[in-house]
Amino acid sequence: MTIFLYKLFLGFITGSLIGTFSYITNLLTKSGAFAVLFIAIIVCGFGPWLTWALLILFFTSSGCIHFAKKMLKVNNIDTITEKGHTRDAWQVIANSLPAITSLIIFYYTKNQLFLIGYVSAIAGATADTWGSEIGTLSRTAPRSIISFKSIEQGISGGVSVLGSIASFFGSLLISVSFWLLYELYHTSNLSVSMLLLVPLICGVSNAFIDSLLGATLQVKYSCPVCGQVTEKRQHHLNQTQRISGISWLTNDWVNFFSGCSTVMLSWSIVFYL
Repeated sequence: MTIFLYKLFLGFITGSLIGTFSYITNLLTKSGAFAVLFIAIIVCGFGPWLTWALLILFFTSSGCIHFAKKMLKVNNIDTITEKGHTRDAWQVIANSLPAITSLIIFYYTKNQLFLIGYVSAIAGATADTWGSEIGTLSRTAPRSIISFKSIEQGISGGVSVLGSIASFFGSLLISVSFWLLYELYHTSNLSVSMLLLVPLICGVSNAFIDSLLGATLQVKYSCPVCGQVTEKRQHHLNQTQRISGISWLTNDWVNFFSGCSTVMLSWSIVFYL
């Protein structure tokens, strides 16, 4: 119990540092910073130290990409996306809840299947974030994952070559890091495919599922003033009109469902391997 409380305290310190820095640099809202604090406490309290490292790696790499884009003065797409780049609590929780659920189950069962489920979810979140952030740097317009027609940058469901490559390397970063850290400090008979390939495949799948749900089921609106397709309920101070998707299925729900799909996919693969 002493070690567990000690880990919770470490999680509080780590989460406070990440949340405060992210809030100051406009990566997170105030509610988003508190959500990160909560998640850090859970991960540090219930997971082995390498799970903390992967979480920090996800936030650090995503933050570096964001700052690089600001320095390059990339065009802002916040008028299209529902909430913009500054994430609130719902966005943080939607991206993290499937992962921490799998981690908590791992803590009580000690079944490696659930640890790999956590890693796969982090790989998926990294792949999705890298794909979205770096994909906006593409000189060619993204294409709908369903119709393959060109769509406006920032609209959910669009994919580009650059964004797809970024998603792959984001998932690869988490997968390779997990493999190296696990092999360094654990003696087990888990294969390389279990440690490396499963999180990699599931992470890339997360970005695909996210785009697929974004293109088919996520709610989208049209601005009555400029006619622009947007994910916002209001545009140019006017109420937008729903043109497609399920009314309650916002990008937060898409992230949550794609995360759940990624975790369950990893469970299924590991179970049958």
